[in-house]
Amino acid sequence: MIKLTDYRKINHLVDQIRIEKVYTLSILEGIQTGEIFVDDDEAPTAALVWHYCGFANILGSYDENFIEETMKLMQDPPEGHSGRMALQTENDSRLEEMILRTPTVAKHERYIFEFEGKKDIIPHTLDAKLKEISHDNYELMKGRIIPSFSWSNQEEFIKNGFGYCLVEKGQMLACAFASGVSKEYVDIGVETAEECRGKGYGRIVAAEMVKEILSRGKTPIWGCDIRNEASMRLACSVGFEIVGIHPWYKSEK
Repeated sequence: MIKLTDYRKINHLVDQIRIEKVYTLSILEGIQTGEIFVDDDEAPTAALVWHYCGFANILGSYDENFIEETMKLMQDPPEGHSGRMALQTENDSRLEEMILRTPTVAKHERYIFEFEGKKDIIPHTLDAKLKEISHDNYELMKGRIIPSFSWSNQEEFIKNGFGYCLVEKGQMLACAFASGVSKEYVDIGVETAEECRGKGYGRIVAAEMVKEILSRGKTPIWGCDIRNEASMRLACSVGFEIVGIHPWYKSEK
């Protein structure tokens, strides 16, 4: 497995991207940080595209050796990476069998959503509290799913991403931001302060992100683990519908 530097060499594989594709496209389009590993750096036929946040996809005609090498990277990420791999795949029994040969790797599932454009259910915002994420408030974002989850540094996010937060007395109540960005799509990440959950704050910032993404002529994207009922309900409340489920894999060691 070889680390690729000239991303144009896997352009012929791009049409195969179907699951969580915004994260692969963001790397190929030079918008967000990530790594690409291939079986041959001159004429690659298989590629592992690994986003900074940890989401990864396998493209092309992979073989057992390529999957074994991918599992090694999953269990021992290289220095400089975010430290995890969440391998997203389609429902493929052959691929699943090869992946699960590694005893420490576990299978999970994520909902596939599509935005249905139901603008009538998007709520009004609290304009007095709603702010665009900027240098002035970036450090107020606390929690796991905040810009630093999927952007390698603040400057990269401010330049190529965007988001909104509810702030009161110098504390973040909730934030929603562009977790994955490509020329066509924006994946929405949302975090609500633990003490503020259940008050509708997440819906306010998520709805604002939906409106902003649509105003930019892009398609809003949402994804979450099927165990995350709060995220699923939030997605449905701002215009998304569940259209399927796909597996994802991670090391449990």
